[in-house]
Amino acid sequence: MTPSEEKNSKPKFWSAGLAMVPLVLFATAIHHCAKVSANELELGPQSKFPDGTALQINPIQDLNYKSKLDILNMRTYAINVYRALLIGQYNATQSVFGEITDGKPWWGMAGQYIWGEGQRSIEGMSEESRFILNPFLLVGANPWTAMIWNKEKITEDDLRRYDFPYTWLPQSLRFWPSAKMGQVVYDVTGFNQRLRQYADKIEKGDENNHFGLVAYNARDFGYDYMFISPTQSANIENTDKNKDVVQIRHYIHTGDSSKYPGGCNNMSPAIAQIDDIVYTKLPARATVYLWKQRPPSVNAKPDLTFVVDLK
Repeated sequence: MTPSEEKNSKPKFWSAGLAMVPLVLFATAIHHCAKVSANELELGPQSKFPDGTALQINPIQDLNYKSKLDILNMRTYAINVYRALLIGQYNATQSVFGEITDGKPWWGMAGQYIWGEGQRSIEGMSEESRFILNPFLLVGANPWTAMIWNKEKITEDDLRRYDFPYTWLPQSLRFWPSAKMGQVVYDVTGFNQRLRQYADKIEKGDENNHFGLVAYNARDFGYDYMFISPTQSANIENTDKNKDVVQIRHYIHTGDSSKYPGGCNNMSPAIAQIDDIVYTKLPARATVYLWKQRPPSVNAKPDLTFVVDLK
């Protein structure tokens, strides 16, 4: 397939048997924060954004002690890089980001995945930055790889490695606006290979094939409801056995889950219907239907389909 053909083709899988089923606004990011999302993606045949375009994956960053304005400016910049995907001007949604507290620390990657709650919980790049700074990652995967490590065996050299396997990070992100579809790909096979390099430092790994979904980016663009389609997904099982539409309630606030003095900015709340999904083998796919208004049933045509592929 030529680069041009790949760019314009819809998301494909890695197995034939699992083919795809059908800088403006910086200073005002806070003042124009809308309680209900006013943001809208330009989807459908009128979209001028080329189908299959690969969006840049922004690296995780340290958000500790930054102001809410600075953080939302970073997010706004990332959105305006792909301004053609939007109708109108972007305004951060108050119900999603309004409770970020200025000057607070955030759960860190090393804190979340190795050290756990307490004084070291804020160490490392901020784990929430993988979603905040990649705003078009409408639904992201969050694997159960926290607290699997023997802390006594982790060295500073381990923590300095750029490829230390804390968690899955997106490998690619694409949109097909005319088809009202987006796709993120995670290289889980590569991640698992890196984990095996640290086998002597891992205490438990029996749940590394479990993951949850994080969807506040979808909520920020007005998609308040979701459903993981069992018929259009592959090689996954939702342990909750949910058969109904799920309201997306994710937002950022200052909580005490880290047990760091004064609390940290972090995402809340847990949503049982999307927090414990298991991939049974790779490659795997979770096909997520998104709606702006609660649909009458899970069989209603989605406003947007977002595909989470694990290869």
